[in-house]
Amino acid sequence: MDFALTGEQEALRDTAAKYLADDRGAGDGRPWTEVTDLGWLDAELGTVELALLAEQLGWARSPSPWWATVGLAGPALRAGGRPVAAPATLAWAWENGPDTLAEAVAAAHRPTGTDPAATGARSSTGTDSAATAVRSSTGDVGRGGTPSTDNPGIGCAVAADGTLTGRAIRVPHAVDAVDLVVAASGPYGVELRLVDASAVRVTPAGAGGQALDPSRPVSTVELTGVPSTLLVAADAAADVLALARRRAGALLAAEAVGVAARALAWAGGYAAIRTQFGAPIGANQAVAHPLAECYGQVETARSLAYRAAWTVDAEPGRVADQAVLTASVAAREAALSACEAAIQTYGGSGFTWEQPLHHWYRRAWWLATFDGTVADVRAELAGLLLDD
Repeated sequence: MDFALTGEQEALRDTAAKYLADDRGAGDGRPWTEVTDLGWLDAELGTVELALLAEQLGWARSPSPWWATVGLAGPALRAGGRPVAAPATLAWAWENGPDTLAEAVAAAHRPTGTDPAATGARSSTGTDSAATAVRSSTGDVGRGGTPSTDNPGIGCAVAADGTLTGRAIRVPHAVDAVDLVVAASGPYGVELRLVDASAVRVTPAGAGGQALDPSRPVSTVELTGVPSTLLVAADAAADVLALARRRAGALLAAEAVGVAARALAWAGGYAAIRTQFGAPIGANQAVAHPLAECYGQVETARSLAYRAAWTVDAEPGRVADQAVLTASVAAREAALSACEAAIQTYGGSGFTWEQPLHHWYRRAWWLATFDGTVADVRAELAGLLLDD
């Protein structure tokens, strides 16, 4: 088996690195058309290729909504036959539940209502029927047309006319999105629906210095009778949500590797040129050893991130879930460790606002707490490993 990157993959990675080398990716206001022109939205790109791009974007701490578009919203858009072109994101966490992507996937797996294929009430292509069954307060119906109490559903209801009502929380890049993919409770279970982002109310969770990472904004999104189009029916929504979770997790692991590598490069470069008592500070074991340990963490996390990206396409399901969770733990911890070691290496200047390291440290913390903490990811991974 060949574990090396192909020539095309290396060229894609190197092109991204050159594009981001002058910090164009780290500045605000870069035109979205550049992402399209570079081919970073092409359907032909596999998760490994996307992970290589994510790693470079992490190195640059890019504020681009690219990850939310291809990782979170992309699987649903492609499953619904829509092009991935404009900035997009996914709303899955709601004020009254579920709270995480894992819970959203679990809710989508719970059967609710009558099989749409059997009743003809809804087609697999996402066309709403004029006649709909009686809905409960969560938008679910039970078998035989009676309200179901077996599935609590998702805290966003689909009305008979296809409009949505709910309050989504912690939606990444909602302020940048043109298209919003929404996980909502339909008559036969959880559906994935497309909403025009301009029709919803977006409230940033934090602004400026109050945000954990201002370059990766999260928002509360309020939908009140907002028109929507069905992308993925209830019979396929669980699989699409699971793919979105795996792909988004794999890309964030690769991004965390890029953050860690950037911090480590800064620290190593500074330790080589900063002198004390006539010698570089990197010659001291107290400086060199933590950086060496971080190097081992980063390289381990990189290998696991690449493996996770490969399994998302090659071995979907339980194997991919384990690989993505393993990579997430390793990469999140590597990013935090590398940023903290770099700040310590810089000494007093590492704690100043003028030193850019704190921006990458904020991104590392955002990555470490996305959709659950590292402890949560470890617990889920342990459950998968011990389940048999």
